[in-house]
Amino acid sequence: MVHSRRTAAPPAELAKHGKRWAARFQANREGEWATLKAKKVLSAALRSLAHGKCVYCESALEVTAYLAIEHYVAKTIAPELAFEWINLLPACQMCNTAKGEQDHKNALLKADAEDPEPYFWIHPDTGKLEPHPKLDNKRAHRANETIRLCNLQRAALCSKRVEMLERVGRWLELASGGKHLATLRAEWESLTNPGAEYKFVLRHMLEIRGQHELAEIDRARFVAIHTSTL
Repeated sequence: MVHSRRTAAPPAELAKHGKRWAARFQANREGEWATLKAKKVLSAALRSLAHGKCVYCESALEVTAYLAIEHYVAKTIAPELAFEWINLLPACQMCNTAKGEQDHKNALLKADAEDPEPYFWIHPDTGKLEPHPKLDNKRAHRANETIRLCNLQRAALCSKRVEMLERVGRWLELASGGKHLATLRAEWESLTNPGAEYKFVLRHMLEIRGQHELAEIDRARFVAIHTSTL
């Protein structure tokens, strides 16, 4: 989970029809919350927010998971926010289903509005997320709630994090030897592609190995390309 800044304006059709869509939903809470047309508009606009990935687990949407329109504040809790642009996020179905309609009372980290990276640590052997050891109790609670709400300790996710830790470790070992430059450049290009999965794992590994500048290069590329494509 990394900071995925919301720099795009609401899609034109949402700005035009959002109030009507919201009124329809509030008048018929038993039916589908949005029409297929509305969902298509929202999905297309949200897809770029995290470079085609789930904003929570960072799995690639349409590759390992389908895009679900996630309501940060559940639409059953605040139906008036069902079509508010800043309340909508792109998520995989597994994270979206795990969170469901739970009332997290703003404990859930919101990646478009704040930087989640300082909240987490990765267990090097299991790939499990943990609250960063330097967090105070309030922030550790938010880290734990985010992990719990989205079920971010799923076995498949933990395995993927371990794989990424090992991949970055191998790249750093090659880089320290100063050989295989073409391979190093190609792998770095792949790792720093903004659409690559598990950016947090990449940056975490770079940071704990003292490669702060490389971690910042990846963050800058993520923001720069994201901004230029919106």
